[in-house]
Amino acid sequence: MSVPTKLAVPDIFFTPEWNEAYAAHEGGEFQQFEWKSDIGHIIYPFIKRPVPLLDGWFDTITAFGQSGPVIIEATEGQRRALVEEFDAAFQEYCDQQHIVSEYIRFSSWVKNAEDFFPLYGLDMRGIVMYIDLTVEDPFRYEFSSAARQQVRRALKNGVTVEYDFTGETFDDFYRLYGLTADRNEFPDHYLFEHGMLKNSFQGLKGKQFLLNAKFQGKIVSSALMVHHGAYMHYHLVANDPEYFRCAGNSLIMAEACNYGKTHGFSQLHLGGATNDALYRFKRRFTKTEPLEILTGKRIRNTEMYGKLTELKRLQFGIKNPGHFPLYRA
Repeated sequence: MSVPTKLAVPDIFFTPEWNEAYAAHEGGEFQQFEWKSDIGHIIYPFIKRPVPLLDGWFDTITAFGQSGPVIIEATEGQRRALVEEFDAAFQEYCDQQHIVSEYIRFSSWVKNAEDFFPLYGLDMRGIVMYIDLTVEDPFRYEFSSAARQQVRRALKNGVTVEYDFTGETFDDFYRLYGLTADRNEFPDHYLFEHGMLKNSFQGLKGKQFLLNAKFQGKIVSSALMVHHGAYMHYHLVANDPEYFRCAGNSLIMAEACNYGKTHGFSQLHLGGATNDALYRFKRRFTKTEPLEILTGKRIRNTEMYGKLTELKRLQFGIKNPGHFPLYRA
């Protein structure tokens, strides 16, 4: 059955609150499929989207971040059987709901792809980097000497960091986020609408906050941090390019590590590294090896998938034959 439920899920991207907040960004509505049996319990949060070209048909995608189906509990030695039960039940659900295909961004750190990979075609889509907060002192053992030097320079120059748990300074953050997006030519998927992000401070209350670096009373760098369970995420970053010399971003990173250690988080995720410059920047803050980003794809209705793909080819052409699903290429 498809019932949103409050559970002790492993990470924020699996929570109903997150999926409700980010559903519109994916062009659909939040749904959750839940399977319970005598041998275990699985939940699967996703966004159900109308397919283009033909009314009455849908596909699914996981919300921004990394989630997918995840085993909440399983009888020892029965994980494979539980997954097979789930798959049969979800196929029936897809048939009833006219769902053509699925696209999943699996969690690199929860590692749920290990349980579900036989069901999906998997692609390796890059790496995600994180700071190990279980070490005694992340500043000392994870940060490079150059990063530590940047933090000390920021403090010497009078840069301070302030917390905002309510979104009071959100407009300042969003202005800097716009500057950062323009400077780095963010792809559309990484551009978030003002109202959606601002409203998320209500839906995700207690699960996110802003860290603001200030120089001479002005916010020069800001980061939107989100957290749940054992994990923190350096979700979105915003900088004023006129104040790069202040190293506010480095000071924010150090403060985020302090917060994570104090509150018992085990990892601070820095996101992916889509180019060499981004990799080098993030690498300065962690000596921990990156994790693979895995995505899964599955056709649930082969006949309709073929019809939609042919309709797309005839009407508009298929510009990117490597895209999934092809009818959205």
